[in-house]
Amino acid sequence: MGIGYLGRFLRRPRSRAPTGITAVAQDPTTHPGNGGARIAASVDTTGKTANITETGGDDKGGHNECCISTSALSRVFRGVVVATKAPDEVAAPIHAWISSYESKGASEHDATATSLRPEEWCKAAASSLLHEDSKQLVRAAIGVAFLREKARRSQHATPADLAMVWDLVRGAIIHPMTTGPRFTASRSSQGFLAVPLCSLLKDGNIDELYRFHIWLPDGQRGNLDFAVHSHQAYAQSWILTGVGKDYQYMFEPVTSMADATHAMYALSWADGKNTSTTYKTHQTSSTVVNTGKLGRTTCTAGPTVHTRDMSYYIRSAAFHSTEVAPDTLHATLFVFDSHRGFVKDAPVLGPKDTESSTQLRDPAGVTPAAVANMVETMRQWEVLMEQGQRHSQRAEWEHAQQAFNKALNLCESVPDFPNAARYKQQVLDQLEIVQSKL
Repeated sequence: MGIGYLGRFLRRPRSRAPTGITAVAQDPTTHPGNGGARIAASVDTTGKTANITETGGDDKGGHNECCISTSALSRVFRGVVVATKAPDEVAAPIHAWISSYESKGASEHDATATSLRPEEWCKAAASSLLHEDSKQLVRAAIGVAFLREKARRSQHATPADLAMVWDLVRGAIIHPMTTGPRFTASRSSQGFLAVPLCSLLKDGNIDELYRFHIWLPDGQRGNLDFAVHSHQAYAQSWILTGVGKDYQYMFEPVTSMADATHAMYALSWADGKNTSTTYKTHQTSSTVVNTGKLGRTTCTAGPTVHTRDMSYYIRSAAFHSTEVAPDTLHATLFVFDSHRGFVKDAPVLGPKDTESSTQLRDPAGVTPAAVANMVETMRQWEVLMEQGQRHSQRAEWEHAQQAFNKALNLCESVPDFPNAARYKQQVLDQLEIVQSKL
């Protein structure tokens, strides 16, 4: 999927700049007027710089001071309950435990008592909640709530922030739940697997939806005819591992079939009970139906390359597509947040002469725990490869060899390493260069 395939149908980019997607620069710069403080810049693809947020300290160090209020954690936990279908007998005591901190703060007239740092919430959960399932559900909620607070405050999530969030979320996903709740995976129409982490709906629409997205190196990348799509809610993605490329598009209505490259399609979801435009957290399929609205689609920007620890935004109703090489693994944490933008009609673009298309959500036996472990393995592999490359750049050949050998060992020793042959060859290519220097 991507411009190579879609280029047959799309007009060449115009000089007009796109406005749909904003990338967040992850390599911080030092602002001369801030005494060495770090800043993170949200860079619009028009070339303008906006939403510059001072983060303070070193972006590569510990995560920024960001507390989670009791009300925020309570709200996110409600979404975790929906995402995992946690039974009432499991969820109710946890709700009561979180609420007890709100009561404590109110009685002591101390606002700070109702807001804790992530590690403080984790420590409190470990000492207060009895069952490991409950502890893991809360840890997932803490991770999501922290990411939510950072995003709502327009604060840059550092690599340390994302590592902490991923550790909390992954721990919950791989934990073998025994009391009823469980994380589930489904195959999206774009080809990736999606694991809901926190789902909050309002009036049949997404209010806030956090998911874990994984493109496996299995060649499945969805139906390319429907690659260009838009979202109802404002979206933000944080890259966990791998490489993704994003493209932006403009759709101009036309009346003639001959002038059209695409048609607009309306999206609906099914959950085994009914099919409608009401969003469903746990879906069995999704269907797009041709609305008859024709237009010319032009690629206006791309590819924009996204790699580990980067983040980017997609405004509601902005047309875009994501391309991930079919033999590689890519994973992100993703949120749809209607509080930052929402439109009711967010169409998908597809063939002008097709009536409809249905995508089944069946993950074909792939479990959330399995893909979470794959992602963690790939993150470790990437760290070792980066270490080896840094040593190579400094001509520290023995250290480079050690790092690459560790990466090679991961490929050979970890069961179910994703597409081990492909990543092993990448390591061997680097080792060949290093060995020629020794």
